[in-house]
Amino acid sequence: MNFPDEKKKFIYEIFSKFGTEWDINKNWIGNGYIGSVWRISDELCLKISKNTCYHEIPDSFKKCENLCVPLKTFVSKSGKYIGIVQKYLNLYSLENIIKNKILLSEKQVANILGDILNGVKVIHESGYVHRDLYPGNIMLTLVEEEHQAVIIDFDEMQLMTEATRACFQYNGYQAPEIVLENGIYDEKSEIFNIGVIFWELILGKCPFGGYDYFGRVIECSWDNYIQNKEFYNERVKQAIQNLRDYLRKIEGCSNECKNLLCSLLCFEKENRLTAREALNHSFFGSKT
Repeated sequence: MNFPDEKKKFIYEIFSKFGTEWDINKNWIGNGYIGSVWRISDELCLKISKNTCYHEIPDSFKKCENLCVPLKTFVSKSGKYIGIVQKYLNLYSLENIIKNKILLSEKQVANILGDILNGVKVIHESGYVHRDLYPGNIMLTLVEEEHQAVIIDFDEMQLMTEATRACFQYNGYQAPEIVLENGIYDEKSEIFNIGVIFWELILGKCPFGGYDYFGRVIECSWDNYIQNKEFYNERVKQAIQNLRDYLRKIEGCSNECKNLLCSLLCFEKENRLTAREALNHSFFGSKT
């Protein structure tokens, strides 16, 4: 088949390697910020994006069921595009739940949060930070009729060093030391992201960050954000400075839930829990 478009030809060739015919209408799943995703089969999907400096995924990631890592990587003939084949996740992202204002029970959230923390523990204890941990990069999938949360998209992942900074300083999920100081981004900074997601799943709209501070804004119009980014970024700065007050006023959840939320969202980075410590919190024991 003749494809004048390099990207289309590249997708077709990858599909052919798996014995599947590519249909531009039937196989499309969706577009992300830097690429598109296509369904190869009930087990596999393909992510196509502009080629960047792609790094190897540690073996420890491949053994974790809560991390969706590349199974095979292809580079187009010109080197312009990269194709990543990975496991097909058969439900939707947490962003879908949050944007539709679906509140979950504490038991449901404990199961999802435990999966996220398990994946993040592996990332952090391998010496890395994901750097793009927000609800759109956490998928739900059905495994033997049980819901499982899986972290995807490792394009922005980096080793933790003194030079590591956040992928995006004002994305609504960043910790105070990132928003206010653009400080070092490490495992304790990333734990804060999880705390914001936790808040949105259990309590709804987050008053100091989350989806409404960036996700909903850019869904309405990326151009509007770019034209008014100083306004939106300042809005995030002002909100995060009131974090301590918001934490003191938490209500509508159990004491164990409130305690874990405060431990993940602590204004002072050194007082936040690690992923391993959070997994041992009584919130999870009380929900089993």
